[in-house]
Amino acid sequence: MNKKMLFKSFLTLIMIISFAGMSFAAPKVIKIAHMGKADPFADAVHASAVAFKYLMERRTSGRYEVKIYPQGSLGKQSDVIAALKNNVIQVNIAASIGFFRVFPPASIFFTPYIFKNESVAMEVINGPYGQKLLGAFSEKTGFKGLAFAGAYTWMAITNNKRPIRTLDDIKGLKFRVMDPLGAAMFKSFGATASPITFAETYTSMQTGVVDGQTNPAFIVANFKFNEVQKYMTLANSQWGYQMMMANQQWFNSLSADDKIALRDSVNGAIDAMKGLTLIQEISFLEKLEKSGMEITTLGAAEMAKFASVARPACLQWVSKVMGKQWADEMLAAIADAEKKLGYK
Repeated sequence: MNKKMLFKSFLTLIMIISFAGMSFAAPKVIKIAHMGKADPFADAVHASAVAFKYLMERRTSGRYEVKIYPQGSLGKQSDVIAALKNNVIQVNIAASIGFFRVFPPASIFFTPYIFKNESVAMEVINGPYGQKLLGAFSEKTGFKGLAFAGAYTWMAITNNKRPIRTLDDIKGLKFRVMDPLGAAMFKSFGATASPITFAETYTSMQTGVVDGQTNPAFIVANFKFNEVQKYMTLANSQWGYQMMMANQQWFNSLSADDKIALRDSVNGAIDAMKGLTLIQEISFLEKLEKSGMEITTLGAAEMAKFASVARPACLQWVSKVMGKQWADEMLAAIADAEKKLGYK
């Protein structure tokens, strides 16, 4: 074999090796964690994670592989936050209350009775005010706020003492809460609230440490709270939402195209959450009622009485703890959203 042929053979070998390397390059891994149940048809948070995985892998032609860690498989929410901070995981879907101590306004949308309905809420979180809040969250916490994940779900109030149809019915009862706004709400109602971890909630209700709790219907059903709770009241007190966030350094390392793919995948994940929660609200309420739970839906007049007590008390608390500017700007954003949607 002459030198020319040898050189051609050498080049051919290099090309084969190069193409083989390109073909079999391992995808980059994105780890996403959440505390929801590992069932995309029963838990809207997990459904959003599954949608995110599908879209991100598809948008990047398989250059990324998304691995999902559901149902607290990486530990408590505080453990997950630590993992996100250290880039052990790259994306987290979480209740904003976990960041209250670091950045109190992150949970401002949990203020009771501020939204007329879900459409207004989602208009506000997706608008300028919501984007400003995400930016402030990112700056303060060091995490990249990707989006507020709003859906068609409200916190329901459950207890094992009596049906709650009026404000008098709720007085004197003891409730498990994990957010200070929920505690402020129950205090305004003449009830008491105790901070109890989610893992201890079932046992606390079973043993009578507390009389009740507040969570969306799908949480009540998925975690079988109906086994130790007889009564549920649909009072539309607090609107349910999550946050999607990323490790800031990891996010900064993405190319411009990959950031667009991430944005689109996050939007699709939130759409999946919206759609499933609407279906779940119907199916899980039916399931709970069939299990023997007594469900009361407050009428407009009675709900207005609940709101007239809780809303001003909680807004006062928000102004004091989160800052008057955040509270005032939120109310202005809500008024603008209502006008835009034709309510005013």
